[in-house]
Amino acid sequence: MLSKFLAVIIGHLFGNFISAMFVGKYYLHKDPTKYGSGNPGTANMGAVFGKKAGILTCIGDLLKTMLAICLVYAIYHQHLLTAYTGLGVVLGHCFSVFNHFKGGKAVAVTAMVTVLYDWRTGLITLLIALVLTAIMQNLTIPPLVFMLSFSIYQLTKSLEPGLVFLIMTAVMAFKFRYDIRDFFTGHGKRVDILYTIKKKLGILK
Repeated sequence: MLSKFLAVIIGHLFGNFISAMFVGKYYLHKDPTKYGSGNPGTANMGAVFGKKAGILTCIGDLLKTMLAICLVYAIYHQHLLTAYTGLGVVLGHCFSVFNHFKGGKAVAVTAMVTVLYDWRTGLITLLIALVLTAIMQNLTIPPLVFMLSFSIYQLTKSLEPGLVFLIMTAVMAFKFRYDIRDFFTGHGKRVDILYTIKKKLGILK
């Protein structure tokens, strides 16, 4: 029990580092919470400040998650603690004490946690989410479908980690609550991923 608690604490400490705020302050010299959607995450950083800012933010979120999980595993050598560490990172990322308990929506964070916990299922569910994103032209529902699907699958294998991942899903859903409302009321923002990719590749002029 103590190891699980410490795993969450260590994850939380790493999660509190908000990559978007770091990139905004030291690279852009701007506060990302005051631009676009106000969310200090990869999507908003990329949409408002460009591809490089979005990529740097995503790398930062992925890296802090990986470092936290690797540190806990190096100490305890228990695979189950990957889930608990991930939960800590998600909580710290979404409710950062260094940013007045405001943070991102943990899409990149949960993606890394799932892949490090069960890489096959993680990659499959991520691929499904990407396809859904392209079809639905929406950045809200696919991440939730991804996490819920992964959590349910883990529940069928083992109750404890499945419940931990369900908690992460619930936290993500809470952070997406206004986006979910907008989606179901027809006011959600549409993002044509395929069009953007084609334009970047020069297929579209």
